[in-house]
Parts: sequence; C-alpha cells; structure tokens
Amino acid sequence: MASVQMRSVVKNFAGSPVLKGVDFDIVDGEFLSLVGPSGCGKSTLLRMVAGLEEITAGEIHIGGQVVNNLASKDRDIAMVFQNYALYPHMTVRENLSFALEMRGEFKAQIVQQVDYAAGILGLGDLLDRYPRQLSGGQQQRVAMGRAIVRKPQVFLFDEPLSNLDAKLRVQMRTEIKDLHERLKTTTIYVTHDQIEAMTMADRIVVMRAGIVEQIGTPLELYDKPANAFVGTFIGSPSMNLLRGKLIGGDKGPAFEHASGQIVALGLTGSATPGTEIDLGIRPEHLTLGQGGFEAKVVVVEPTGAETQIVADIGGQRVTAIAKDRVTIQRGDIIHLVPEPARAHCFDAGTGKRLS
Repeated sequence: MASVQMRSVVKNFAGSPVLKGVDFDIVDGEFLSLVGPSGCGKSTLLRMVAGLEEITAGEIHIGGQVVNNLASKDRDIAMVFQNYALYPHMTVRENLSFALEMRGEFKAQIVQQVDYAAGILGLGDLLDRYPRQLSGGQQQRVAMGRAIVRKPQVFLFDEPLSNLDAKLRVQMRTEIKDLHERLKTTTIYVTHDQIEAMTMADRIVVMRAGIVEQIGTPLELYDKPANAFVGTFIGSPSMNLLRGKLIGGDKGPAFEHASGQIVALGLTGSATPGTEIDLGIRPEHLTLGQGGFEAKVVVVEPTGAETQIVADIGGQRVTAIAKDRVTIQRGDIIHLVPEPARAHCFDAGTGKRLS
C-alpha cells in the first residue's frame, strides 16, 4: 500500500488544456473517488497515475516516489477497466494467473494467490470457464481478481460498473467497498455516478473542466458544498436552485424569488440585502405545508417509500420529496416550505457559497 500525491498536474491535448494544475493527496489505505461530468478530466488523470498517459507538467508521486518517467509496469499499480479487458481465449484461472506468470513467480505461489482471489470474490466454481460463458457481474469479478492477485500498492478503477444493470451495480459497489475494507489497499475510483462515490468513498474529489472544485468526505460535500456546481452535482435528486435576491426582514435577510414571492428564512452570515443569489434547497428539505413557496404540480412520482413531486415555482422547476404518500395530482396548487437551517446561499454571479 502507498500514498499518492498530485502536484500541479497539467495535461494538454493538441495544445488544449484538459487538466489545469491538479493538487491533492491520497493517504495510505484511503478509498478516494474522482467524480464529475463527462470531459472533466477524471479518467485522463487516472490514466496518468497508471502511466498510460504522459504528464504535460507537474508531478505524480506513488509511495513517495516521483513516477512521471516510470513505465506503467514498474509503478506497482493494478487497474480495472470499464470494459473488463479480459483475454477471451483464456479461462478465468488463466486470466487471473497471466500477470503472475509474466513476472516469473513460482507455480505454487501463483496457485495460492489465484485461489486466494477466487475465494474472496466467489469465483471458485468459475475458474475453468471462458469470459464468454460469464455474466457481466462475473466478468467484473474476474477483472477485480486479476488486480487482487498482483497485490499492488494502488488499485485504479475506471468506471467499472457502468456496463452493468442497475440492480447489479448496487450489488457490485457493495462488494467493492467490502473488498477495500478487507484489503485496505489505496484505491482511486473514477465514476460519473455521484451515488457510487457517496456510498463507497472515504473522500471525494469533485472535478469540472480540468480543475478540482472541492475535496471532502461525502457528507461534507453534501452538507457544505463550496459552490452551486458541487451542490447540484452531489445528491440525488439534485439540489434545487431558485434565483432571486436577499431583502431586509424583521428576522434577518429574507429571500425574494424572481417571481416576487417572498419567504422568510432567517438567513445570517456574509450575504447582505440586495445580493443576487441562487437559493439552494435539497428536495428532502422542501415539505408540503402552509406558507413557503406557492407552486403548481407538474409531475407526481410515487416510489413506495416516498413520493417525488416536481412542481413549478414562478417558471422554475423544483423537486420535493414527501416521506408520506400524497393525493395531489398534476395541476394542483401546493405550498412548499423550505427548512431554513438547511438552505444554501450561492452568489448568482460566481456560484460561490456565501457563508
């Protein structure tokens, strides 16, 4: 196991910057997830750690060693790809043992390590099958097993669950987290699915357009997003953003929506009356009641345990979550009341959080 450090890492493609000076540390044994929209540079950064992409500028350290000019095979890392990258002409056993054979390890040691990985991942009954005879989830386990047998310093995962169906993704993310808890190997996990990152990672790096927007634990990002982008990217359904401004009130600044509706939130902090803001409210912090925002129901989505309500507030769509079952329907006028202590203020121009 080893720590990993990014020091002002830059990557250009054809003169265009893809990564614009990335800095962060990953401690030994940590599970860190890189998240962000497509094209933000997260997979490129992972490939640079793996040695599959050259670094334009900056340094990457693994275990205290600068690896910029070190070949991928010499970095003591193991990577699990999105498409599994299994050898189709080899059995599961041969896929697992191939890298060890190339390293010239003794046959008895290879058998021991293959059996160890197969036991952890439940592959014991599949060792003599070929990849074409396996389900998607089983192929993913083989890809993970091929990484485990090498006992690397760092595991790298590049969107490994994106090709699986929804139910299997939930099962596999639990297995990957359980695997990390047992092996304690430093892990960098790339995904565009923030739910995967929230449920699996010790810390999350949120990226956009080649820069790091925020780093923190899942709940730190959820409770105190640094800006509107992080606020809306982390959490599902996404945080609502209501455009308006702060106005003076008896109990501190109140919020005036662009439609003219005024809601007293008892906001305090650096924001002053007259400031144009985006008011961030998560769906579970909007409740049906009296007062609050008047809204027109657009869609009602019962999910069993809760009901998601999509409504229109002065031309802006918002989502609310009702924990109880409701009888409202499209076209109904309702009132959505925000929880004042859970509201977030973001500067309308910069998107930065107003403390």
